[in-house]
Amino acid sequence: MPQTKKSRTPKPTAGGEKSQTKPRPKRPTRRAAKKPTARKSAAERLQRKSARREQRRAYRSAALPTGTAQAETTQAQLEALTQKLAALQQAAALTDIHDDLADVDGVLATLPADIEALRTRGYVFRSYLERKVEVLSEQWAEARERVLQEIERRSRELARDMDQAERALQTAQTGRAAQISQAESAIQMLESKVSAAQDSIEAMFDALDDNVTQTQAQVEAIEWALDQADQASFDFYPAEDLVAACRAQLLETKKEGPEGILFLTDERLVFERKEEVATKKVLFIATEKETIQEPVFAVPIGQIEEVKASQAGFLGHKEMLEIGFSREAERSQARLRLRGADNEEWAGLIGRVRSGNIAGERTRPKEETAVEAAREAPTKCPTCGAVLTTPVVKGMREITCEYCGTVIRL
Repeated sequence: MPQTKKSRTPKPTAGGEKSQTKPRPKRPTRRAAKKPTARKSAAERLQRKSARREQRRAYRSAALPTGTAQAETTQAQLEALTQKLAALQQAAALTDIHDDLADVDGVLATLPADIEALRTRGYVFRSYLERKVEVLSEQWAEARERVLQEIERRSRELARDMDQAERALQTAQTGRAAQISQAESAIQMLESKVSAAQDSIEAMFDALDDNVTQTQAQVEAIEWALDQADQASFDFYPAEDLVAACRAQLLETKKEGPEGILFLTDERLVFERKEEVATKKVLFIATEKETIQEPVFAVPIGQIEEVKASQAGFLGHKEMLEIGFSREAERSQARLRLRGADNEEWAGLIGRVRSGNIAGERTRPKEETAVEAAREAPTKCPTCGAVLTTPVVKGMREITCEYCGTVIRL
């Protein structure tokens, strides 16, 4: 397919240092939501959340003494117990869980504006997004209050256990084996209770947090798709609306083929090659490169006959998206390996576009100009007068007369 000029996106016109002393754990206070600074992506948030929780349980790395089996001195045992108790002090206060809450606060504060920006750019699908964020915000307000109350309750209980462990360790300073053993038991019990409290509180909001992250990822995927549409090397139709896009590889052999972007609109499935290729190599090392960007195929939705995720990969994952086209299409089939997208989800999405069910996700109706064009498709070639036998299907904007080659715009 020849390269055409670039187009704009389709727009419808209608942890800290260890203390050397043993300070008492601070009582948690209810804090207002932190104002978001630099926005973190859904993937970055997951990484930061995992890092926070690993740091939150850093006390586990402070090992307790193993007893006389390793011939530890009394002083070494006492030092190990002191370090363990110090590591437990901040964790027992549970104040660091507020960072998790503030992170969710920040995302929910920005999502409405992010979705509004998508609509301004012309994205008309996934009409449920606004309502989804509204419900999540309502649920979060209730869950957050319950979590704060639980943090207060649990921290009070842990403060009492901390007192007991501190007293036991103070008594153990005499160096007697029985008292050291009692201190060790008290600290082990404190660790168990701290861990249980952390697990219990996190479980109170984890599922809701996951839904917030999943919604953020949906919005980011649409933003990325619109960015790719802005940079596309082909033109979108005036009333054509973008549904989704993802990175993909079009497999021309078992493993090889061009890399690029797969676009799904309410009228077509388009694969655009978009990759850097080496133009000069020295000893197998690329010294010069150029970016190739050009459409490879653009098939009307009505010419898609079959879509399936196939070829079970590692742990049973579906690695390929196989698409079969009708005889009237420019190609018979396409085998794609999607990058960073789920093949089965895409198969379902294409299916919803083919069936027309995607219209139920519109924020506004499809423009009538495109609908009327399909209804008023000509039946005869205006040049040679031959009867046109090519069926007009969803997504078609032109017909080529098979007898004289005249291109008839719909």
